[in-house]
Amino acid sequence: MAELIVLPANASREEVLEVVARDGGVIVRDLLRQDTVNQFKSDIEVAARDHPTGATTGNERTVEFWGGSTKRFTRLGWRSRTFEDILLAPMLIGMADEVLLPSCDDYWLNTGQMMIIGPGESEQMWHRDAGNWMMLCTPTSPEVTISCMYALGDFTAANGATRVVPGSHLWDDYTQAPTADQVAIAEMNAGDGLIYSGRVIHNGGANTTTSDWRLGLHVSFVLGWLTPEEALPLATPWSAASAMSERAQRLLGWKSYGERSRLWTVDYEEISVALKDPSGAQGDNRLGSSA
Repeated sequence: MAELIVLPANASREEVLEVVARDGGVIVRDLLRQDTVNQFKSDIEVAARDHPTGATTGNERTVEFWGGSTKRFTRLGWRSRTFEDILLAPMLIGMADEVLLPSCDDYWLNTGQMMIIGPGESEQMWHRDAGNWMMLCTPTSPEVTISCMYALGDFTAANGATRVVPGSHLWDDYTQAPTADQVAIAEMNAGDGLIYSGRVIHNGGANTTTSDWRLGLHVSFVLGWLTPEEALPLATPWSAASAMSERAQRLLGWKSYGERSRLWTVDYEEISVALKDPSGAQGDNRLGSSA
């Protein structure tokens, strides 16, 4: 059995970068303050309780990947004001700056997603997050995404703690399957975070308990010229995003991308300029209006 390096909350960005570059992932203790964890859990309590398990759409692989006893939901910026604090957590944002900005003008949220593994869930298929963009998931590809799995409750080997194959992001052959002795289990306490490369092999473990739901929060960032997993402005409407900082709005797709390339615009203008009211309330000046 392999092991993941565990660093303290006061570890420097350079220390975290060094371990992620070498191993593909690292556990950092107390990445989130306990009051942040508690408030966020309170905000999503109803969704966590009532959201159905399993996927309702998608092909056979999607259904298998999702997990029949796993709850997944997004729209976290709409569901919780506290999510902005999590989105802008200094260590993860700092890592994204270091890893992604050399390849793009800016980056945005890939997804903020609750991953709640229920009792009886089987082990998830092995995967690399960069596989969402297949042509950029090769041994010679640059990093296109970086992620953090936050534990909002204890992660144990029994309840489905994330499993990682340290060093697999550096393999010459990305078709290679891991062996049991190459796997590390990311056991964590509430508030801890597993920061990992988009090219490292990992999965959600099997939940062999009878009553313990593994409460995980996945936050990842992606290069700004790639399509993110979550439809960001639809997931966090302007009614929620308008109260956030400009940095958070940009990460959530409510700001245009890049000074030089000018992508993600409306009428070739910055979103807020073109729409005036970014909620889209433009009166009755639509085509076909009788006004």
